[in-house]
Amino acid sequence: MTESAVRPLHPRTSPPDSERWLEALPTPVLGVDSGERIRFVNGAAADLLAGVGRGLLGRRLDEVFGADAPIIALARRAMNGAAGVAEADVALAGPGFALGRASIAAGPVGENGYIALVMTQTPRARGAPHATGNSAARTLAHEVRNPLAGIRAAAQLFARGADEESTALAKLICDEVDRIRRLTDRIDPLAALEAPRFERFNIHEALERVRKLIGSSAPDVMISERYDPSLPLVRGDLDQLIQAFLNIAKNATEAMAGQADAELALVTSYKPGIRFRAAAGAIARAQLEVRITDNGPGLAPEVAERAFEAFASTKSAGMGLGLTVAADIVARHGGRIEVESEPGRTAFKVLLPIEPGDTP
Repeated sequence: MTESAVRPLHPRTSPPDSERWLEALPTPVLGVDSGERIRFVNGAAADLLAGVGRGLLGRRLDEVFGADAPIIALARRAMNGAAGVAEADVALAGPGFALGRASIAAGPVGENGYIALVMTQTPRARGAPHATGNSAARTLAHEVRNPLAGIRAAAQLFARGADEESTALAKLICDEVDRIRRLTDRIDPLAALEAPRFERFNIHEALERVRKLIGSSAPDVMISERYDPSLPLVRGDLDQLIQAFLNIAKNATEAMAGQADAELALVTSYKPGIRFRAAAGAIARAQLEVRITDNGPGLAPEVAERAFEAFASTKSAGMGLGLTVAADIVARHGGRIEVESEPGRTAFKVLLPIEPGDTP
């Protein structure tokens, strides 16, 4: 299990009453001393920052978030003033991770010279793009559905008298058309997708569909799979999770366009030491991990920190909604999505909860 237990501001004594209330807050809170070292991590902050590496306690802010991180400048302002300070739309990012953006309030607590950093994540950083109205959503659904019937009919005609390989490809096209049609049928006027329709299935079923689709659309990309066969079934919406993984994989292959040695890896594993809560008061559940990695050029830090925000694409074509939709789908499943990127390697990590009693 990760560092999810509440730790006191001082490692050897209980925090005074003026600080103890921070432990129970559902909002992530870090306590920082005058040397900019982390001395306090409540449960929500431990869950939020579980993927940043080794334990947080005792580490300097610049070790976790990077030397020029806005959160450090905010902490210093709070240390140098008697009153609290706050700032909206602050990047929660550092070397190897990007968790979206947050509003952060900072102020002194207790008598030991500590300050508390209280983080409230910006909902749209990982959410779906908001519809502009009922008519926009319905128009989108209508415009998508119109060509689908023609595509399906063409695929069926193509399959008549075709060889085995072509028939299999035509069936894959029909399956995808049917899946997209189901998704458009479920468009909610107030959001991009309705709540997931949960069922139990093997996560590799979703990834194998993605592998086939990427293999057909990007034949020059070498795709490898390393699947953990012992993983239990997940409980989720198969169509939506296929869409989430496909958006990530498609984004990766587009980034590697024209690259001679382009590789995409699909990896699954069980993370026995990682448990997350989907909400305050919820049970901390074990996680399975899906990692989609490419050897492309990587994301610039300023791009990585906004990767899951709507319209943040750097591509000349497209609206930059693919990763936003993926993040929204994962969030609806009580999971988390993170990105680690450097030149030659970008990894999107999706953590999904395992039902109690289903651990390997």
